Order: sequence, then C-alpha cells, then structure tokens
Amino acid sequence: MKSLLKIIIFKVLSRFIIKYGNSGSVYITFDDGPHPENTVLILDILKKQNIYATFFMSGSEIKKYPDIVKMVHSEGHTVGYHSFSHHSFKKISIFSVIKELSAGRSLAKKLGIKFNLFRPPYGDLTILSFLYLLLSGWKVVMWSLDSRDSFDSKEKVIELVDVEKLSDGEILLFHDDYILTAEILPDILKKYQAKGIRCKAL
Repeated sequence: MKSLLKIIIFKVLSRFIIKYGNSGSVYITFDDGPHPENTVLILDILKKQNIYATFFMSGSEIKKYPDIVKMVHSEGHTVGYHSFSHHSFKKISIFSVIKELSAGRSLAKKLGIKFNLFRPPYGDLTILSFLYLLLSGWKVVMWSLDSRDSFDSKEKVIELVDVEKLSDGEILLFHDDYILTAEILPDILKKYQAKGIRCKAL
C-alpha cells in the first residue's frame, strides 16, 4: 500500500519536471562541468555556430573554476545546478540534500549568478527531495535524449543524436567534462542547422 501511494505521489509530482522544451526547437544541455579545457572548447564551438546551450554544473567544479562559470554566463548561456558532490539523491539523507542545494545557492550568490534550474545527478530523486526542490523555488529539468557521450563510442553517440531521430522540443544530454563531446559537437550542430533545427538554451 505504501509503495502504491509513493508511485501515485511521484506521478503527480512528475508533472512539475521539465522533460521537453517548447516546440520548434531542441535544447542542448551539458552536465558535470565546468571543465578547465573542454568547457572552453565547447563555448568556442557554440559561439562559432551562434548557438546557446544550458550547462548544469557541479558545485565542486564551480568552486575550482569560477572564472569559467562566469565565462559561460557572460556568453549568454544558461547556468543550472547539478548538486555539489554528484551523489544520487536516493542515496543521501534529506539533510544532505538540503546542504547540497544550499551550497549551490551560496556559490551562485558569490558569482552574482542565479541558479533556478536543477538537474539531479543520475536523474535520481526521492519524493522528499523533490518536494524540497519545488518548495525552494527550483525548476527540475531532466532530459529526453541521452547522448551517452560519457561511456559510448564516438560512432554510437553520433548515431544516437542523429538529426533524423530528434523529436520536437527534445532536451539532449551531453557532458562537458569529456573530450569526445567537444570533438563531435561541431559536426552534430552543423547537421542540425542544415535541417533548419533551432538549438536554444532553456
């Protein structure tokens, strides 16, 4: 009975999760940065193609590379938060969750940037952590298409995010801490643009 109730509650709450963007566009997102080299490479690629994206950054990396965070923000991209330590919210207490989120708000304040978008590590949430996020004013963003760039081959990733496989409003998940992503991104984006697909930030 308890498990059934949990399922029902989560289904109701899941209506507040952003899984797709607006129609007519696709949304490129990057997790786990900022990375001192790859994020900068990706920014250069995006600038050359006049594309804006969303970066969900880990607090531990924000602390190490604040100047890169400022660069991402100043170039017109959206900066979201991806927790501080990248622990699954299903494996830590609600008190630890609150700490992780508070750390993000503190970092944002120091940098003069607002974090309103949140992507949970591994996409993991509990009912309690989800409720806390909503009550604290965070918008929870997942993804509709995983590029699998963190563990698949270059060929497989290119196949997964092929322009012909995209749905309207697709939110694509990439990682800016992998060099593979920076290597394949220019060709992927050129193909999208050739098909008239608009890439936007959330």
